[in-house]
Amino acid sequence: MKKNKSLQVVLVMLPMLLLSLWSFGQSIKVHGTVNDASRNSLPGVSVVVKGTTNGTITGIDGTYSLSVPSDAMLQFTFVGMKSQEIAVAGKTTINVTLLEESIGIEEVVAVGYGTSKKSDISGSVVSVSRDEMMKKAPTNILQGLQGAAAGVIVTAQDGAPDANAAIRIRGVATINGSAKPLYVVDGVQVGDNANFLNPSDIESIEILKDASATAIYGSAGANGVIMISTKKGSVGSTHVTFSADYGVQTLSSTLAVGDADQYASNIRQARANDGGILANQIFSEQYDGKRNNIDWQKEMTRVSLKQQYNISASGGTEKTQSSFSLSYLNNDGIVINTNYKRLTARANVVTKVTNFLELGSDINFVHSESKGSNGTLGNNGNLSSIRDWAFTAPTMDYVDPVTNKLVSPQVRNANGTYGAPEQGDVGSNDSNLGNNIYAEQMENTGITKNNQMLLSAYANVKLYKGLTFKSIASYNFTAGNWYNFWGNKQRYFPDGTLVKLYNYDAKYYLGINNSNYNTIAIENYLTYNWKTDIHNLTVMAGNSVSKGFGNWSNAAGNDFPGDNIRDISLTKDPAARTGSGAYNLQSRGLSYFGRVQYTLKDRYILTGTMRRDGSSNFGADNRWGNFPSAAAAWRISEENFMKGTPAISNLKLRLGWGQTGNSGGPTDLSVTALTSNKIQYFYYGQNGQSGMNTTRQLATGYAPTLTDPRLKWETNEQSNIGLDLGLLKNSLNFTLDYFVRKSKDLLLYQSIRPSSGYTQVYTNYGEIENKGIEFSVNYKKQINQDWNIGASLTGSTLKNKVVKMGADLFSENSSWANGSPDGSNQAAVGASSGTHWNGHSICREGYAVGSFYGYQVEGIYQSQAEIDAANAAAIAKGHSGGYNNGSKTVPGDFKYKDLDGDGFLSDKDMTILGNGFPKVNYGLTLNASYRNWDFSVYTYGVIGAKIYSYSAMTLSNMFPSDNGTTPNILNEVAQSAWTPTNHSTTMSRLSFLDLNYNMRGSDAWIKNGDFLKISNVQVGYNFDKSLLKSLSIESVRVYGSVQNLFCISSYNKYGDPEAGQGSVLYTGLDTGRYPSSRTFSFGLNIQF
Repeated sequence: MKKNKSLQVVLVMLPMLLLSLWSFGQSIKVHGTVNDASRNSLPGVSVVVKGTTNGTITGIDGTYSLSVPSDAMLQFTFVGMKSQEIAVAGKTTINVTLLEESIGIEEVVAVGYGTSKKSDISGSVVSVSRDEMMKKAPTNILQGLQGAAAGVIVTAQDGAPDANAAIRIRGVATINGSAKPLYVVDGVQVGDNANFLNPSDIESIEILKDASATAIYGSAGANGVIMISTKKGSVGSTHVTFSADYGVQTLSSTLAVGDADQYASNIRQARANDGGILANQIFSEQYDGKRNNIDWQKEMTRVSLKQQYNISASGGTEKTQSSFSLSYLNNDGIVINTNYKRLTARANVVTKVTNFLELGSDINFVHSESKGSNGTLGNNGNLSSIRDWAFTAPTMDYVDPVTNKLVSPQVRNANGTYGAPEQGDVGSNDSNLGNNIYAEQMENTGITKNNQMLLSAYANVKLYKGLTFKSIASYNFTAGNWYNFWGNKQRYFPDGTLVKLYNYDAKYYLGINNSNYNTIAIENYLTYNWKTDIHNLTVMAGNSVSKGFGNWSNAAGNDFPGDNIRDISLTKDPAARTGSGAYNLQSRGLSYFGRVQYTLKDRYILTGTMRRDGSSNFGADNRWGNFPSAAAAWRISEENFMKGTPAISNLKLRLGWGQTGNSGGPTDLSVTALTSNKIQYFYYGQNGQSGMNTTRQLATGYAPTLTDPRLKWETNEQSNIGLDLGLLKNSLNFTLDYFVRKSKDLLLYQSIRPSSGYTQVYTNYGEIENKGIEFSVNYKKQINQDWNIGASLTGSTLKNKVVKMGADLFSENSSWANGSPDGSNQAAVGASSGTHWNGHSICREGYAVGSFYGYQVEGIYQSQAEIDAANAAAIAKGHSGGYNNGSKTVPGDFKYKDLDGDGFLSDKDMTILGNGFPKVNYGLTLNASYRNWDFSVYTYGVIGAKIYSYSAMTLSNMFPSDNGTTPNILNEVAQSAWTPTNHSTTMSRLSFLDLNYNMRGSDAWIKNGDFLKISNVQVGYNFDKSLLKSLSIESVRVYGSVQNLFCISSYNKYGDPEAGQGSVLYTGLDTGRYPSSRTFSFGLNIQF
């Protein structure tokens, strides 16, 4: 019986044993590598057999190995990435590519004095992908941000190797200061410039756009805030990364101007139009085809090299992590004798002293040297400006008055000396050919050296459950040094004879400028977080104390004994020495701030902040400014009624409101002050005109302006409504924002009754409004294991308007020779004597800040009879001078509109001609990857833009300007200009005299500024890791790219359409600039 039972047990167990042995035989070992979409290895990825605890994590090189059943399902998960499930199906090698969560709603991002999940953000905050930014191979941060975020407008002001772009977030809200945003680096406010950072050191960038997000920074955040987090060390073995970018740069485009023969033909035509006789025989027809032609655009540029190298190391233990980096940039500009070098170094250490105390420190240092891109040419000309090269006479030939033979001086003689044209007084000559601008630029020794060091340290203390205290101390030191030494200019005729340069007497010139500034700041704040299953409350409160102090000095002299004597005290002309300076200029700041954020059920979010800033610019009663904000968000996608719509992954509605402020520049105009020096101020003329003065001398002991004891902060108020939408598991995302930004109580000078004993008062008066729509569309899709694609479109509209201003306000700059519309002292930056660009920029109620101002052209006079009729009508109305300069107007001149109807032309007929704010700014990014290859294209552009083009004017007239020469003009202008046989209706006659002022600021020079630029195209390849493992190399990526591939714009004929100046009053003004380059680069990234 027992035997039968034993047999039954064996019979039952045997199939189970056989099944177990079969199953054991089907267990296999699977290995592979986990990468991100850029083929970078991902350490720490969880690899688990689904439904079990059997698993592992990937190593430092992204590899894993795990024994699993042959029919198992593997789950790959990593924070911030989309999880994947892959069936083993007997495979022994499984490589996986994980994609980022498209919207990253659980990603933690930096906000003012803390961090927050993206899903909990209620303000308008945008994150910029570091990886996408670095694919542009930027040399500074702003190059990487261009076109990357809606409402963040980055404009390249010129193409110089040391150039920094202009950035504006949501328009212009003041005329009394900068429109630049605040940069916050690792929690430290560093002002409006972060060029000390090497882009490769950046880990993440968040841009705070609306006041509900920026109000926590008070007045400093009035123009938006850019939060930058740098790379930190991580737990594990040390990683070393090396990258190199080597580029070849060429001139991207040229201006089509006349050659030597066309130039001579234009001179003959202009002389004939003026009724004169050709005075310089070199321009007669007998020398056509014989003149030496000089292409100055070719002479002044070169094929140049750009090199950038970065090396970094990071690692650490559970207790201490650190990172170090070093970067070197050497950029030879495409303009001869221009160069920019930059060396940056950075170190970061974080250590956990105890389980409740963490200490950290950062050191950032940058040294830069810029050479040659600040040279000047004549009266406000620029040796680095393509416009100035284009209008320079394209020949230096002359006819020897003794031998009557043609002489052709060379730009550079065979023995290395410089040639020059025959020199003499312009007098009756048809052209003063000026100097050799190639030689001028090669002799330019101007160099600017800048040093900056930012030191910061913090302590983070966990006081109690959910309660932390953080203290950050920082020291920011900046120093700038500029000097320029011009030697005794030597020019030679081809036979070696020394040329006596016209109107050049000074021997040697030395100019020196030095400045430094120090900022010390300490910020302390407490943060408390209380969280349950449905509640999440965070409260933060703190204060900030800062002190700034600095010095500056400058000196200049000329006529030194020799070129090796560079001591201003040794000048042979002591009376010509100049110098000034200041010592221990100080400023202090004190602020208090706080924030409350509450989230209910991960779907209802409320945020409120308050900032209180103090300023010595105001009286005791108004010294403090209070800047509150409030915001709310509703995550609609988390509601139960949305669970049945799986296509919608994320849906959030955001509402925000807040206030920031502006205290203007340092001033004591809340109290009466006497003066004995020059000051900067706005002026208001008797005819209601106004401007900004930087040079006028005031009488000693005279109080020029009535004080206003009620002077207070400018207030910048902003409202925002936004919508975030994620579809198809957040692979497709939309963001839409509408904002209204109003600045009230602007700090301005206002005219007052003369009976007060004053002419003006500095007070709070004025209002500016910005309205706009911003949108972005992002799509990411992993098609399969091999293919990934992505696209991003950003766009924004903006309407800027002066709501309240009082009298019209004009800008003034002393470098312009002509003045205000009444002919006194008002004109635009960079213009020259005689151009009559009077009052080109205006702030007037109902129009945009810095609107274009000038005359309207209604045609061209075709006959003398038409002119006589206009003059007769003007005389009949009591204007003895006729309609416009009387008999000075001749057929072929522009006819300007009489807008005020008084029968003749005057400054009262000037009007608004538009503004430089584009109707639409946009950026488009396309990227894809296939196996080890990746590809990306970046574009940006504007629609509905206008440019007030001083460049177009100077390239359309023969009137001597800027460097004193008769300018060359565009071929298109020469072909379309009015002549007695070609009665053009679009372009006035060529003239040396311009007695009708055809060059004056008018809508003839308002040009279409729309453009589309392909800013960067890059193709990269990641080497297979199996080939690198034996070399102890983690990854290698090589790439080739083209920057500034091409630009589509009708404005290209006049220059780069990406026009603009740093000042808010010069938006859309083009006065010529250092040309942009096209760069062909090869790069290498290696990780060890």
